[in-house]
Amino acid sequence: MRLRIQRYALLLASAACGSSTGPSGPVVGVTIQDFSFSPAALTVKMGTTVKWTNQGPSAHTATSNTGTWDSRQLNSPTSGGAYGGGSAGGTYQYTFTAAGTYAYHCSIHPPSVYPGFTGTITVTP
Repeated sequence: MRLRIQRYALLLASAACGSSTGPSGPVVGVTIQDFSFSPAALTVKMGTTVKWTNQGPSAHTATSNTGTWDSRQLNSPTSGGAYGGGSAGGTYQYTFTAAGTYAYHCSIHPPSVYPGFTGTITVTP
């Protein structure tokens, strides 16, 4: 019983962090909200999956500047009104398998109009 409680506590502690482990390696989260990515700059190891989650009031994308990935439209969360039943914001995941620096933006709100709405992922070996 004690071992089961310790495992549960470890599971809760890891869930409280900004990252977790998926089937192919660690998963790190990026939040999209208020025309920004948070964190805007991220460094991860090869094999890490980055998961973008839209938590803002508008639809957004996470689109590689070089076409490496494109989340397509990630809808905003809905509250469901007085009756509940809302939905979470859209998510997208991409696993980085090669070292390098990857710049990205929201294709719905391009950097020419929203200059701070960009991000970079630096992948190390």
